[in-house]
Amino acid sequence: MNSLFRFLALLIFTFSLLTSVVLAQQEDDPDNPRTWKYFKIYARADDDSIFITGQDDMGIEPKLESYTIVVNLMDGNSQNQFVVLGDEADPSAQRYAWSQLSKKVQDGLINWTGTNKENMNSKRLDYASVFLDVIRQIKIKELVAPPKRERTIRSTTAYINPYFQLFGGERLGIPLKRSIGFTFGIGNKYSAPFESDLVSIGMNIIGVNISYNTTIDNLNTHTIDKAAGDNYPWKQYNNIFSPLRAIELSYVIPLGNFLEVGVLSDIKYGGYSTSALGPQYKFYENGDTTKQLPNNVLKGTYLNVEFRYPFRMFGSTRSQVYVAYYANETNIGLITRESRLAGAVFDFRTNITLQKIRNFQILLEIMVSNIGEGFALNSFAFGPSIRLSKTESGRFGVITAFVNARFKLGDFFDEREKK
Repeated sequence: MNSLFRFLALLIFTFSLLTSVVLAQQEDDPDNPRTWKYFKIYARADDDSIFITGQDDMGIEPKLESYTIVVNLMDGNSQNQFVVLGDEADPSAQRYAWSQLSKKVQDGLINWTGTNKENMNSKRLDYASVFLDVIRQIKIKELVAPPKRERTIRSTTAYINPYFQLFGGERLGIPLKRSIGFTFGIGNKYSAPFESDLVSIGMNIIGVNISYNTTIDNLNTHTIDKAAGDNYPWKQYNNIFSPLRAIELSYVIPLGNFLEVGVLSDIKYGGYSTSALGPQYKFYENGDTTKQLPNNVLKGTYLNVEFRYPFRMFGSTRSQVYVAYYANETNIGLITRESRLAGAVFDFRTNITLQKIRNFQILLEIMVSNIGEGFALNSFAFGPSIRLSKTESGRFGVITAFVNARFKLGDFFDEREKK
């Protein structure tokens, strides 16, 4: 009986030991991305050369600027290890053998430690996870970092911008040959949806931008019910009314992409002025006709100045902070494109307009990307855009709440030399 007991005890001990060894081989250290055997990377070509070389290994043509790659090395048999381009749950997603990738790319993926690498194994959650899970994934070195693309710091190529935003934001910049290209935008850089009626098309030549500005009728006004006093869904005050025809000239000082000066002037047409006509209706604070809610109606000539600093935030492709004096108003803000945090890819914009002609206001805008697959992965983003200022009640509140969208029309990047 004792012999049987000892045999069973030895058998259980041996089985437990073998099980623990196998589990130890498969277990990931959640704090060490190099140990992960099942992970996802939200890759960009400009993150590292392995994300270009890897596409060569997989035979992807034309090259993708952004893509998602899933790596599964859970099976000890190398023949069963694989990578997936795109969403693993999508049956149409392209699947490749792990062995198809070169040793350099394999090592690069395994040893990648950026915040865009996500552990696909089940996480170990604790009581603090609900508050700290996102914070734990933030790495100080990726919170704020220098630009990666030379074009973003040069005065002659700073205009190049593959992102077209439906309302406001930086103008789309399409190069013909690096320092020569076209720009286009709706609204100005600092405006929210339905805040400005401006439409601008221009040409950039070695840091000089010449734009023709006009307006879209009723973009920031609409017919209202006079009896009910309805002013919904967007307000017709604290807006910018642009000249019917205007020329805007700007120049980036050729010491780097940090200081831009310019002038905006309406155009005389025959004997008539083409300055802005202003809003159709007037609104007052608490019905007091001595307290009209203001607009900025542009007439004449304006000197514009912007100081900006390009950088990267949360691994973004394009970010900058700025202080600007535009159309007789001071703006302070932040713009970031394709930032990555906790598996999410998003654009963020905030702008503060100081009180002078119009009331003090704050713009907050966040747009979610990483929705499609392949070329569509980051080709569009959309989300809420909210403008806060003094309302008709005299209190600080929402005066515009709408959806904004941006589209990535191309990347205009040169592949780096493969190492």
